Amino acid sequence: MRYEVGMAFVEVSVEEGPAAPDGLTMRWKTIDAPRVVVRVPWESDDGVAGTWEVHAADDVDGAQRRAAEAVHVEDSADGVAWLVVGGRHGLLLEREGRSERVPYLLLGRDVAIELE
Repeated sequence: MRYEVGMAFVEVSVEEGPAAPDGLTMRWKTIDAPRVVVRVPWESDDGVAGTWEVHAADDVDGAQRRAAEAVHVEDSADGVAWLVVGGRHGLLLEREGRSERVPYLLLGRDVAIELE
């Protein structure tokens, strides 16, 4: 994620890989500054729901990790939403020995995410 103080937009660029097979670049209008996020409620495509640890992935394997970030953004459906973003290879979500890769998460503003 690229963000500078006073910036009105955040750009998410995810390289081609497990989180985004064709790569991905998107842009949202921000409401506030990004914050470090450690856990999010989420349900995988195959129905595994619960609280997942979330990390930024900077390589294809997810071995190079750092803190993921969340920022409030404008959303046409809900008005304001949490945008959770990671590294060059998106997000790595982990729960009970299982891992999932996604380019980003867009969660409702009332979703209880755990910030650092």
